[in-house]
Formats: sequence, structure tokens, C-alpha cells
Amino acid sequence: MRLNINSGSTRVGDVEIHEVFRVTELDAGHRVEANTLGGIAFDSTVSHGNIPFSQESLHAIEAQLAIIIPCMDEDQSILDGVLHGIPHECLIIIVSNSNSSNFKAECTLLTDFCHNAKRPGIIVHQGDEGLAYAFHSAGLPELVVETSLPQGKQKNALYIRNGKGEAMMIGAAIAKLAAKQFVGFIDADNYVAGSVHEYCKVYAAGLHYALHCTEHNQTTSSKDITQLAAESNSMVRIKWNSKPKVKDGQLVFEKSGRCSRVVNGWMNRFLNAIVDDTTQNAVIQTGNAGEHAMSLNLAMELRFATGYAVEPFQLVNAWEQFGGQTSTYKQKDHTMVSKAPLLRKVQILQIETRNPHFHDVSKGNDHIEGMQVQGLSTIYHSSLTPPKLKDELRVYMKENFPTVVGANGEPERARVYPPLGTMDFGIFRTAMKSYPKTLKVIDDTTVWRRAT
Repeated sequence: MRLNINSGSTRVGDVEIHEVFRVTELDAGHRVEANTLGGIAFDSTVSHGNIPFSQESLHAIEAQLAIIIPCMDEDQSILDGVLHGIPHECLIIIVSNSNSSNFKAECTLLTDFCHNAKRPGIIVHQGDEGLAYAFHSAGLPELVVETSLPQGKQKNALYIRNGKGEAMMIGAAIAKLAAKQFVGFIDADNYVAGSVHEYCKVYAAGLHYALHCTEHNQTTSSKDITQLAAESNSMVRIKWNSKPKVKDGQLVFEKSGRCSRVVNGWMNRFLNAIVDDTTQNAVIQTGNAGEHAMSLNLAMELRFATGYAVEPFQLVNAWEQFGGQTSTYKQKDHTMVSKAPLLRKVQILQIETRNPHFHDVSKGNDHIEGMQVQGLSTIYHSSLTPPKLKDELRVYMKENFPTVVGANGEPERARVYPPLGTMDFGIFRTAMKSYPKTLKVIDDTTVWRRAT
């Protein structure tokens, strides 16, 4: 793959978010220039231009990358296409919240695919009681709901809360058990296997670039990919090339969706307010990026929000935690304390792909408005939001989403969880092993390694 990198970026404390990179070539050829850094043709004096990535450098990331697919009652043929698009070296993890018959079909689908492709895969149901018990025991009871059972039962039932953000947390925790260093997220309603494949390749290229873009040959040459990944705080967010719609019988390749236009606009106003930038830059192009990847190290540090607030909240929380503020979560009791400086800065890359993004568009306007408000709520309720911007946002939501927000325009605050890194993964691993039917693992040699 070959990327066109952009020299522009905005810093908020220890967080650097880069302006949009673009895919120049899906396949850069089998030869990469001789002067390379970790398989990248890289010159530390050049801050823009086209950079090719060797197949070896992409495969090195993919071998450490778990692709997590949150899924709820999706069309089996579409999910099948998603599976076929994921590069062979990546570990597939499906987190399903489907009804029982569909979940059974998903298990069969993944099993058949993995056997035919001779690769590992994992599927788990979000409502599994053993999964809830493991999170509860390991120190993350906030993710779990306890239901009272009739008298005579030995214990109350536990289950994980519903929501996409919750599914992503489950997948990331399982990826850590599988000793992976990176996690990527792919929506289950993507109609085109080729775009799924491109997204995963972009994840690999972006993550590989982020490992090297702040350090040069003399500091990275002695480290392998596992050592670098263990120190990395990096994220890659996909900007779709287009999102086609049928209008008046014609296929129109729109450059952004309804949610993206709204959330990106307000996210840029938010960012400009944080950095006190009067030029009104539009750096943020991926506020609602459902397709994104990150180092597992960063996934353990960030807090996840429920539902569709999860993707925009990742940006907000990165700025809250690492943007020079004085407080963040403490590991044991979740009180607010000062956070030590990061060994490596948070690098957030935004990369525009070549494939158009076709996905399910049948969920209706109410669904879209709900997603928009959930995204905007992460800005509205942030401790970093200036009062003036907060007032303007409240007026906007009152005028545009009167059936979703409160009478005064205030949106509901999204549920936000403690970081996954606050869990005891030794306890989590032991608890999961005590419920052997919770995970369906194809080729289980990849999973029960000792959690790092």
C-alpha cells in the first residue's frame, strides 16, 4: 500500500491528530525503496509525500491485529462478505448481540469460514452470563447489570449492558487475552468485502507509520514490532472515500454522511476552542468513524462510551486524559487524580480510503438523529467545552432534534465506563476459563496464552 501523508496536524497536550492522509495505491508493488524504516520508505526530513509500505511491514502488523466485528441480527450473506474481506493474518473476533437462532447461524458461519480458510476465529455473545461474571469479577462491574431472580435461586443473573461501545470493550478484552497488540473495528453491515479488506490494510499501514513517525532509525532499529507496539499510543480512523446514495434513480457518491457532517462540524469547533485557534481549522474528518483501529495499549487507557457515542467520545476522552488537563481516572478507586506524562505521545491518524462505503441505510431518520445527538452529547458534556460553545450547541440541538433532546436542548449524558486497563486481567482470564462455553474458539491455540 502507498499513502500520501499530510504535514498538517494539531496538538492538544500529548495528543497529536493529523490532517487526512490518503491512499495513493492499494498495492505499492513487491519492491520498496532501499532506505526504509521498518519496511517504510521513510525520510525523517520529509513531512509530506507518498510513502510505500512493504507487504512484510503490513503483515507484521496484521499478525498482531485483532479485527472486532460487533454484530446484531445482521444479514448472514452480508456478514459472510465481511469475513471474506479480512486479511488472513488478522484474528477475527465477532461480538454478537443477536437473537439465539441468528447467533447459532453466526457461529456456524464463522466456523465454516475459518475451517475453509485455515485460520483462527472467536465468537462470543454479549448476553452470555459467564462473560458478565468475568468482567464483574475482574473489577469492571459498571459494564454489568444484575437482575434479581425468584426466591430459591442461588444467585442473581448477570449480563453485559447492551450497546455497540460495550461490544467493542468485550472484543478488546478478548484481544488482550489472545496476546494481540492492536485492535481494529469493522461494522457488520458493510456490503463490500473489498472495502473491508482496504480498511484492514489501511489500519496496518497507519499503525505501522505511527510506530515510527515520532522516532527515527537510531531509536527504533533495535526494537521489534512487539516492543514498539507495547509502547505505542496510536489510533487510525477511516474517512470513507464516498458514501453512495440513490437519488432520482442515479447513484450519487456523496463525500460525507449526515452524521459525519453534523458531528465533524461541531467537533472542529470544539477542537478549535480547546487550542484557542481563531483560524477555524477543519482538522477533524472522522468524528463518527465506525471503522478505526488502535494499539491495545491505548485501548486499555481510553474510556469507552455506550452505544453510538463511542467513536466521537474516543477523541473527546483522549483530549480530556492526555491534553494537558490535571485529572483522569485512577486505576483502583476511579477517583480523579493527576496523570503522569506519557512515554509516547498519542498519535491519531485519519486516512481516506479509495473504496466507496456501501452499508445498510434502511434504519430510518430516527436512527440517524439518535446517532447525531449521541455524538454531540460527548462534546456537550465534556469538561473541556467552553460555556459559550455549550450554549450554542444546546440551542442547535433544541432547534434540530426537538424529539431527541430535553425541552431545553440538553442531551442525555452517555454512560461512560472506566478504562479496561483498570481490570485485573489475571482474574478475568481465570474467570473466562471457568466458563468454557462462553467463547466459541476456532483453533483455540491462539487464545489461552497468558494475558500480558
